[in-house]
Amino acid sequence: MKRAIPLAVLTTLLVGCAQPPSGEIADTVYTNGKIYTVDEAQPRAEAVAIKDGKFLVVGSNADVEAVTGDATDVVDLGGAFAMPGIGDSHIHPALVMPKRAFCGLPGTFYEPSEQQTIDALKECIANYPEDREWFIAAGWSAPAMSDDTLTREFLDKLIPDRPAYVEDETGGHQAWFNTKAMEAAGITSDFKDSPEGYFSRTPDGDIAGRAYEGAVNPLLAALPAFDVELKKIAYSKLMDEALSKGVTAFGEAYAGVFDGDLQAWQELHLEGKIHQHVKIYLKGNLGTAELTPIETLEEWWNTYDLPGTKGVKLGMDGSIESFTAPLVDGYASTEVDPVESPLPGDQLDEDESGSDNAELLIPANKFADYVAELDAAGFQVKVHAIGDGTVRSTLDGYERTIKANGNNRLRHHIDHCSLVHPDDFQRFVDLDVSCTIWPPLNAPIGYNTGGIQAVLTPETWNRMYANRERLDAGIRLVNHTDAPAATMWPWFGMEAAITRQFPGKPDRGTMGEEHALTLEELIEAYTINVAWSLHYDDVTGSIEEGKFADMIVLNHDLFEIPVTDIHKTEVQKTIFKGDVVYTAN
Repeated sequence: MKRAIPLAVLTTLLVGCAQPPSGEIADTVYTNGKIYTVDEAQPRAEAVAIKDGKFLVVGSNADVEAVTGDATDVVDLGGAFAMPGIGDSHIHPALVMPKRAFCGLPGTFYEPSEQQTIDALKECIANYPEDREWFIAAGWSAPAMSDDTLTREFLDKLIPDRPAYVEDETGGHQAWFNTKAMEAAGITSDFKDSPEGYFSRTPDGDIAGRAYEGAVNPLLAALPAFDVELKKIAYSKLMDEALSKGVTAFGEAYAGVFDGDLQAWQELHLEGKIHQHVKIYLKGNLGTAELTPIETLEEWWNTYDLPGTKGVKLGMDGSIESFTAPLVDGYASTEVDPVESPLPGDQLDEDESGSDNAELLIPANKFADYVAELDAAGFQVKVHAIGDGTVRSTLDGYERTIKANGNNRLRHHIDHCSLVHPDDFQRFVDLDVSCTIWPPLNAPIGYNTGGIQAVLTPETWNRMYANRERLDAGIRLVNHTDAPAATMWPWFGMEAAITRQFPGKPDRGTMGEEHALTLEELIEAYTINVAWSLHYDDVTGSIEEGKFADMIVLNHDLFEIPVTDIHKTEVQKTIFKGDVVYTAN
């Protein structure tokens, strides 16, 4: 595994060692920059030359001058800092974005007030397409909203002319709706509430306007179908946001869940509207132990022209705060009420029984057998596993196949990895299984301190997001955000994982500061390690001659600013395969 080289060493290495290819002339050169390459052989450069979308020369101004011709576009970086494009190995365009296509509200990481949420909603209403039968939005944060606001009466005043469905940021655990939506869904006050699904109620028992868990289903069933064109708009919106954040490679972590998912991706791919390296992970299961047959996965893959290599996503547990993630040492108390997760990402069915521990979503032996079938068919496996008990069982399932092969040739991996028991560290290394970490959650946000911490023993809580220990053990760490269920804000996560503080709010204190990573280590996790996980490391993830020219230019040098200012980073320019695909205003 590649290791980042400390800055003190970098500054002693010379640039200008590149040998320009004989007779070749660059299309574009970038000069006078502070370029951090994430290449062990040449960590720093002053300039790069690009030809046919790939780095032709990485070195000094003199090196690129040798391949500069009359037609070469010369861009003076003026001392600006540049680095490889950011990678995000796990986001959810298909699963979550269609409901946010025309309105995404600010969620947990932005800590919005109720008024800010209402103002954002009003702005969406003013700009919402008039030809849409329903008003559909998502993203509000439950802690920011009051019961008096989350009513049909309030929403009726804002949206009186059509049904309105406004989902919270969790991807469907709660929804706010108006009267027209309730009528369209056939919901009446006679609905029988249960722990699995219920509505907020007025004092006289009428439905107030807020649906929880299974009570959301009648509303979902009444929504107009998300057609392929809407999905293309939704996916493109998230991809455009990604480009503005410097993200040039990502994994689509659940496709094939709904009709039209794969058709939308195929059309965007063939129309040349994807400006990132993308890997599509097909649905292996979603919230249940029911597995997609290998034959169906093969049919999906062979029917559609999709970017990347073959991959499948599986969910093995739910979340810690809802007692649906198996833990090696169990939960602190069965008396603690489950706390709703703002970041379920994978929309797993959550059993809120509050048992001593939780059951695996897919029985261990069934999972192991399925992994073996997937591996034989050439599908890389991505697994949602949050609890350390789940992580252990996932490793068990992987181990059988990896040992039979003699290697982890397809790079099967584990996503989220919120808890990993120290006894399993060496197993990751021995099996060459990477751990996809969640840097934004390394901050003391309310989700952690008010939700997860409350249900864990102190000993287990102290092991949450223990990135330092994992890296020191030799585990390959890979970045992901779960966007848009969580924020796609690379610099928030990077700072949080270094300081273990809430970026911009040091008064919140620290959370597990002994688990902190360094800037160099985080950049590696955000770039070359993501590329490795997505099977793109031979063409991107570092600035090296022969790789695609994927590079971002920032407003400051990350190594020269206080680490507490990293969240203030802004992307000035995103370059993908040599083309500028985003420029800041």
